[in-house]
Amino acid sequence: MKLLYSQKLIDQTVEKLGNKLTQDFEGSTSKKVFVGLLNGGFMFFSDLTKHINTPIECDLMRVKSYSGKKQGDIQITKDLETPIKGKDVYVIDDIYDSGNTMNTVVSYLELKKPNSISIVTLLTRDFSPIPKCPSYHGLIIKDEWVCGYGMDDSKGYMRNSPNIYEI
Repeated sequence: MKLLYSQKLIDQTVEKLGNKLTQDFEGSTSKKVFVGLLNGGFMFFSDLTKHINTPIECDLMRVKSYSGKKQGDIQITKDLETPIKGKDVYVIDDIYDSGNTMNTVVSYLELKKPNSISIVTLLTRDFSPIPKCPSYHGLIIKDEWVCGYGMDDSKGYMRNSPNIYEI
């Protein structure tokens, strides 16, 4: 494994994203719901929400799209418990890759009639398609398989590492 991003750089990036979101919320009176996608996005979600300096609601969804390193059918295995109708929703995930998972989640959440949906990811691949809704992202990666900081090594390990590694 090769170190791709250190804990220090990740922390700085997460803080910068939190500050940008907080700044963008200034003057807004709409209610905000942050939706973390499990399992990969749990660390990013937790750290990011600590940097949001305005009241927000938090909830989690479990979305499964990979079996090992192979992307398969996208399944929502844990739904939201928080009503999102008429609220600004921010979907928080570890990585924006092919867009398949995020497009499925966004389409599903649109059925619940939120005011808006935005995507917030720590990592985005340099060849990823443009998301169909506003987005915030931190770091760019190429085609490498990554693990750490919530993401697994395709066997369920390495999620607890504070760094991001290329496998």
